[in-house]
Amino acid sequence: RSTGIADLKNFDYGSLLGTTFGKNKKQRIKTYDRGSTHAMTLMAVDLDGEGKAKKWKVENSWGSDSGANGYIIMTDEWFREYMFRIVANRRYCPESVLDLLKQKPVRLPAWDPMFLPEE
Repeated sequence: RSTGIADLKNFDYGSLLGTTFGKNKKQRIKTYDRGSTHAMTLMAVDLDGEGKAKKWKVENSWGSDSGANGYIIMTDEWFREYMFRIVANRRYCPESVLDLLKQKPVRLPAWDPMFLPEE
């Protein structure tokens, strides 16, 4: 948290503890291990030669004492693993995402794991 780098490779839990945390994103949500509890502002994305995201720069809502003056650089792998919801201007969304908006919304109950209370 203090370095401002969010990368799945930051810590080698397997070597240190002799075990891995083998739950995937879906399993972590269903078991209340992770949920959507925090907001950040996307500031920039670094794209590779094919236009695929490599890393993201975000402004953290915890203020300037967190990360690098309030900013975090996260790998796309970390972003995909820990991002749950996003608010984006439609002009930045591909047609495949805009097509999803035509579906009937699913209302989640307040006790759904997606709304895990922040600790």
